[in-house]
Amino acid sequence: MQRAGVEVHDESATSAAPDAEKSERRRSWRSWRPGLTTLGHPSVVAVLVWLVAAPLAALVPSVLDVNPFTQAGADVPLVLGGFAVAAIAGLALWKRSPVVIGVAAGLFAAWTVLLLRTAWHGTPFPAEGLYGDTGRLAAMATRYTVTSASTDGLVEGVASEYPPLYPWLIGKTAVLLDIEAWRLLAPAAILVVSASIVVGFALWSRLTSPGAALAITALGLAVFGKPVKAYEVIALAIIIPLLLLTAGSPDRGRLHWLPAGLIGGLMALTYYAYLAFAVLGVLTLVWLTWRAESDRRAYVLYLGRIVAVMLVVTSWYLIPYVWAMLHGGQQVADMFQSSLISMNPLLFLEMTPLGIAQLVGLAGLLWLRRSVWWAPPLLAVVLGTYAYYLISLARYVATSHTGLFYYAFPVISAALLAAAVLTVLHVVPALVRHFSAPSPAGTGVAVMSIVLVFAGYTYWHTNMPSVLWYSTPTGGGRPDFGAGAKSNRDAAYAHNQAFPGGSRPRFAGAAARAENRPWFPVEPIQRAVESTLGPGARPSTLSYDEQLFAFLPWRGYMGVERIASYGPVRWDDRYAEVTRLSKITDPAAFAQASANTKFGPIDVFVLHREKTGLVWRARQVPTMPTFQAQQFDPRTFVVVDGLPADTVVAVRRP
Repeated sequence: MQRAGVEVHDESATSAAPDAEKSERRRSWRSWRPGLTTLGHPSVVAVLVWLVAAPLAALVPSVLDVNPFTQAGADVPLVLGGFAVAAIAGLALWKRSPVVIGVAAGLFAAWTVLLLRTAWHGTPFPAEGLYGDTGRLAAMATRYTVTSASTDGLVEGVASEYPPLYPWLIGKTAVLLDIEAWRLLAPAAILVVSASIVVGFALWSRLTSPGAALAITALGLAVFGKPVKAYEVIALAIIIPLLLLTAGSPDRGRLHWLPAGLIGGLMALTYYAYLAFAVLGVLTLVWLTWRAESDRRAYVLYLGRIVAVMLVVTSWYLIPYVWAMLHGGQQVADMFQSSLISMNPLLFLEMTPLGIAQLVGLAGLLWLRRSVWWAPPLLAVVLGTYAYYLISLARYVATSHTGLFYYAFPVISAALLAAAVLTVLHVVPALVRHFSAPSPAGTGVAVMSIVLVFAGYTYWHTNMPSVLWYSTPTGGGRPDFGAGAKSNRDAAYAHNQAFPGGSRPRFAGAAARAENRPWFPVEPIQRAVESTLGPGARPSTLSYDEQLFAFLPWRGYMGVERIASYGPVRWDDRYAEVTRLSKITDPAAFAQASANTKFGPIDVFVLHREKTGLVWRARQVPTMPTFQAQQFDPRTFVVVDGLPADTVVAVRRP
């Protein structure tokens, strides 16, 4: 095997099978493993098929004009996916070749495009609309249409805490295409989720057979494939095989340090949390591997080069963030009281297909940890992530800071599912040889077909806006957005998000059954502000709804969600300033103070009219700062009242 860039042979790191069996297995690997630059490599085939099939898949919902709120429309991806599986299975039975697996991987990736395009047909918005995390992601993308430096999505000039690469690319693409950034969120999510299949397949194909690589990647999508978190999806597809290819001792040699560092750096810029969750396991893995190395110095230098490249790649984001946190940053974003805090951490004991598969994976890791190279690193990742969970749970009890430990479970599930596939691949051939009973022809094809159908159906059921049905007295049916259909409601929100001018997407009527979300009057607010400050103004704005910044690249003073605000923003200090301003009753003093706050001026107030006055709605705080109309001196502010949704805008005169 290749260690630290040096070709060595260490049979102790491979299976405990007899030497002849090892040699035969390695010869069989080489027989189907042409160079990565050849068109016959399964990974290259997957990419080529995906590049051709994905655009065609994206056109299908428009050509058929599907309605995702009808059962027939929702079933289009199932029908076409079923025909694709049948065709690939027939091709695999006729011609046994790794190239067929590459074709299957490319088509499965393209099928996810068909699924999500169908789910979101008729709306430019992704699941969840532009509320919550998706709205803040849209705000980051919109911010990057006017700046290139790492920056918070709402507050300009403040370093980003959230990994910026994904929204940065969306924002820059929006500039190139001369289109609003929020319109690219859905296409970007679809593209990245789909790409995660071919990326994961390519990485796993360096570690195991193409069939196993496809099974691992497909099941990973079933574990966590939330499209509005597409950057997390692709990070999860990368993190585990990348750790095995670098920190472990793979039979086929480690990945060169330069591409490993680049991939790791880009992954960290996309979503670094999975690496943080597994860090204790990674350190354990590095220590175990270092102890077994014949050239320990070379191994350390190899890892050092990878880390150095990652630091260079992430420096434009990491340095401003660390500097900001060292100069008054206030970490509050990990105080979110998620219901996931109470979820069962022993995912492998759930009596579901995925739970049983994870139990098989855990059993395989414990049983084979001394006989196969991949068991110790996967076990280290699992146990290290559980250690992070336990330590963070104790910290949460003591301080109310979670460290977002409830988002660590996808790492555990993905590692255990990978272990399950690798365990079956290792054990079944040995059992067949032991009992001298050859498996029936086509068994592998049948198993792979079942895995793809299961993963595909699971993903379809999670993301289609209307898939739960019940009968009506007339014998028909309608969508059920009742208990247990949370993911379906998220998808329905894509169709019920109001445009800036107040109109809604084509299927908003059906989507409103999930929840009728109110319109936040972005365009009337924009007209009111620009009538005073001129077109293209980007004033420092205090708004009671964060949607404003998802649509417009205005400079936010602060967001309304305390536990969704990032450390460099210093939310608590800004909240104290807004509270102080609300208590200044003298108009002249108020005008002077609001123009010279601790964090700069507030040029525009977007407030909600209520019985108590003009309210700026902050969440997760005991009081909401309330202003009075008398505070806004007409000589200093232009006040526009009577806007939709009881909105009042006060604009400082230039």
